[in-house]
Amino acid sequence: MSKKLQPESEYDKYDMDGDGIVTDEELEHAKEIRQTERDLRKSLAQLRMARWTLIGMGVFTAAMFTPWVGVERIEALSEISNLFYISGAGIVGAYMGTTAWMSRK
Repeated sequence: MSKKLQPESEYDKYDMDGDGIVTDEELEHAKEIRQTERDLRKSLAQLRMARWTLIGMGVFTAAMFTPWVGVERIEALSEISNLFYISGAGIVGAYMGTTAWMSRK
């Protein structure tokens, strides 16, 4: 005995072959699609974070060499800049490492 969907059911999107019956295989396939979409969103967020970290590090470095920043400001920011570069490199390195590790699977 098979179960059929009501017209305009919220589960209608899981009916892959359009026969009005949602099978276990179709539900499993939909679950895999949702998992893949979630993984892609997570990967994209990590990529954006790594890119913006690199951009921020580049802008900070370029700003330190401009004539508008005085020597006293550079000296004041020297301790903070070390922490900034170390944490930024950690973020980018973690992204690159996990990306390489996940691509091996």
